[in-house]
This record gives sequence, C-alpha cells and structure tokens, in this order.
Amino acid sequence: MVNERQAAPRRHLMLGAAAGLGSAALPGVQLAQAQTAPAPASIPAAPTPTAAQAPAPQSFAQVTRPADGVIMPPGYARAMAQFAYIWGWPMVNQFNRRASVTQAPAPGRMGDVLPVAPRGRLSMLVDYVKPEQTFVTCPNQDVAYGLGYFALDEEPVVIQVPDFGDRFWVYAIYDARTDQFARLGKPYGTRPGFYLLVGPTWQGNVPAGIAEVVRSPTELANVIPRVFLDDTAEDRVAIRRVINQIVAYPLAEFDGRMKTLDHANTPAFPAAASSGGETPWVLPDRFFAQLPEILAKVPPLPGEEAIYANLQQLVQVGARDPAVAALMTQAATAAEREIVADFFQWRHNGVPAGNGWNRSRNNAEFGVDYFNRLGT
Repeated sequence: MVNERQAAPRRHLMLGAAAGLGSAALPGVQLAQAQTAPAPASIPAAPTPTAAQAPAPQSFAQVTRPADGVIMPPGYARAMAQFAYIWGWPMVNQFNRRASVTQAPAPGRMGDVLPVAPRGRLSMLVDYVKPEQTFVTCPNQDVAYGLGYFALDEEPVVIQVPDFGDRFWVYAIYDARTDQFARLGKPYGTRPGFYLLVGPTWQGNVPAGIAEVVRSPTELANVIPRVFLDDTAEDRVAIRRVINQIVAYPLAEFDGRMKTLDHANTPAFPAAASSGGETPWVLPDRFFAQLPEILAKVPPLPGEEAIYANLQQLVQVGARDPAVAALMTQAATAAEREIVADFFQWRHNGVPAGNGWNRSRNNAEFGVDYFNRLGT
C-alpha cells in the first residue's frame, strides 16, 4: 500500500501523461477532474461521554486507585518492595541524617570533624574537611564546609549572606529529594543580606529587611555552605571574618542585624565509633517503618501520583499481613546488597566521560531520574 504522501505525485504524473495523449488518442473518453479527498474527522483528545462512551479521566483524582483488601502474591510484594527501596532510599537517607545531625544541643562539631547543629541552625568548619569524617564520600578539598537541617513548615529559617568580596562561595540548599531549590552564591550574583527559607505550605508574614523568600518544595531542607579557602596560614585567618557571619536561625529571632558566631570555638561533641566507611544512613530492616513518613511529608512530583498510590497499597498490605511484611524486609535487604552497594562504584555514577572518569547527569536536579538520584 502506498501512503497518501507518496501517492500524490505519482497520481499527478499519470494525469499529466494521459492529458498529453489528447482527445484523439482516446475518443469518447473525458478525463475526470482530480478530486480532493475529504479530511478525516478529528478525534477529540477527551471523548465526550455518551450512551456508548465511558467518561475518560481528566486528572489523577479521577483515575481508579489500587484496591483495598487484596491478597498480594509473594513475587508481586517482593517486586514492589524492591522498587520502593531504590525509589525511597535517598529520602530516607535525608530524614535519617536530619534526625542525627539535629541532636546536637548547639552548633558544633561531632567527633571534632563533622559540623552539626540543632534543627533550624547551621555549623561551619573553619578549615578543610578532615579525612576522619564519614558523613559523606568524596568532599571537596579546597573549601570550608558547613551543614544545617531544617523543618521549614514548622519553623522558617533566616540564613545570612555576608559580603564575601571576591572569594568564591555557594550555599547548596537541598530538599528531601536531594534536589537543589535555591540559587545563593557567587555564580548567581547573590547580594549580601538576609534570606528567608520557608516550606511549601508556610503562609506567614515576611518582615522588613528580608532580601528574598526562597520556598522549599518539601518541609525538610538542608544547607551545605562551601567557601573557598586557600591553603595558607594567611587565608585561614582572613576567612574567619566571613565564616563567622554564616549563621542560620529561626525567623522568630530575626531583628535585622547581622549576627555572628565564632565557629572556631564551638564545642566538639562525642561521636559513635566508625567502621571507616560511609555511615549507613538507611537500614533495610527499618526502611518500611519509615516509608509512610516519606509518603506523607514529601509531596509527589507531577506524574508520581501513581507511584505513591501503589506504594501506599504495599504499606497497607504489609501492615496487616506479617508474611508480606517479612518479604518486604527481605527485598529491602537484598536491594541494599545487590543494587545500592553497586552505586558506590564510580562507574555507576552518571555517565562515562573518558579516561576512566564519570560525569554526573541531572546533578541536584534529579526530578524523576531515579537512577542518578540513587547513585549520587
């Protein structure tokens, strides 16, 4: 069969050739005029309900949800649990880090190496990261780091930006998904001042003196300031002026004046013994006890509503069926061993960049790129 686009020029050629023969060659035969085929009737994207046409859903709210009361087969439960683990791992990681870091009674350093602070505040190092830290793999070695965790729906936070002059600096601010939602730093031309971080549902009043409001997509947020530090004794002294003005505090404490904190003299808190590897922030045997909090506190991205609905069904079945709950934990343990562990190899982080190197993709803008979110 020839499609319409191919047939049209061939038809014109045949008509032209026949016309060239003349009426004498074909006596009594008249050439028919070319007829334009009628355009096909368009089909509406959303058919109008009729006696024969069932109504089509126009939003996820109208889509049928997973049924309650199902008896879930073991294979199905394992498959769903394994997906839940690799999908939810980064968010459970974030929630567990917040729970640990914010136990500090004041800004300081855990084990004298990791900046820690109560919820709504941050702590800064005044030198490079020490090799003894196991909070995060592969930190930069030319910056002074900071760290803070927030619960922004309950407690909006003011974060100060001092005048850094020509020094490179950036405040990387992440949501529960580890997506970066703020643009504060030298690359963005951010001016000194006070910036208010708020949660997705916060509707309070913004006081005079706030330079800008930055809204997090999730109630959990964390900030990791990075400030360039030259490896000289002189710069270790010079950096203190700006480091001591990198301060965060609850909105209720805002008075329009730049606060300071001598980060070099904050307390050191004891740390648990380390195995030498990165701290295991996600524990398979506790994962499904924490997943309901993730589903409740981290709103779905556009298009993720179906994932949430099916994971909620899995959690509900596991809550009433001990056999399914056991299978879910087994699947999480296997996923940690067989899937997550492989992502600690650089070749699974991003895409190959040549000469044995890999380059991150969608870094801190993962969206629904679950592969790179888990790997990074």
